[in-house]
Amino acid sequence: MTTLITPTPYTPSHQVKSAGVIKYNENPLKGLIAKDKDGQVKRAALAGSAVTTLAYLFVLAKSAKRGSFKVKDMFNIDFKNMFKVMGLATSAVIGGLAGGLIVDDKRNRKAKIKESIHQFLGNVVTPITIVGFAGEAIEKRKFSRAKEISLSALAAVAGVAGGVTGGNWVASKVNKAIFKEDDKRKVGVKDFCIHVDDLLTVAALTPIGDKIKGFISKALPAIFLICGYEAGIKKAKPEEKQNA
Repeated sequence: MTTLITPTPYTPSHQVKSAGVIKYNENPLKGLIAKDKDGQVKRAALAGSAVTTLAYLFVLAKSAKRGSFKVKDMFNIDFKNMFKVMGLATSAVIGGLAGGLIVDDKRNRKAKIKESIHQFLGNVVTPITIVGFAGEAIEKRKFSRAKEISLSALAAVAGVAGGVTGGNWVASKVNKAIFKEDDKRKVGVKDFCIHVDDLLTVAALTPIGDKIKGFISKALPAIFLICGYEAGIKKAKPEEKQNA
């Protein structure tokens, strides 16, 4: 049995101007780039956050190491000092924001800057400050080991709760003062669930962290990438886009 093959009309995607020179009627990558805009923004935010985080880790490791520098030193840093943790988180937010601003459309810039302020105040400054001072107070009192761990766990809950709610409230006020418009950001159960970085920060700044110092030094930088990523991918709401 003979199978008949129906010929398909051929439409050239390019014109041959002269030997060896091809001129495309349309950029063959145009559709791919346009469709993958969100993917580009996400990758840029994550990459930017990673680059600035690694740069910060390099500076910390280089300044602490007296002998020859090794890459693994960047992932063996003691984050017992709350200012080190603040610097780490801040570097992640700045990098993620920068990556998103560079790649995304201009109409989303304000939303990204607002979100970076929420990340900085709600995820970095407020919870870390609460936990840092609480941890110092607990250590100075010389409690028993069991009581010290219990109080540190309580500091974890207070730090996350106070940081998420209080920090975001302050951030909304700051954004309103800067952009001269209301900045309402509701805090729900989901907001508390994603704050794994705050809980790990608590462990680093309290006696709990002594037992898992090696794990924290590697995990904390990775988890703080979330803050930078969230700032970099933030999009303007439909009504904000219309006013842009």
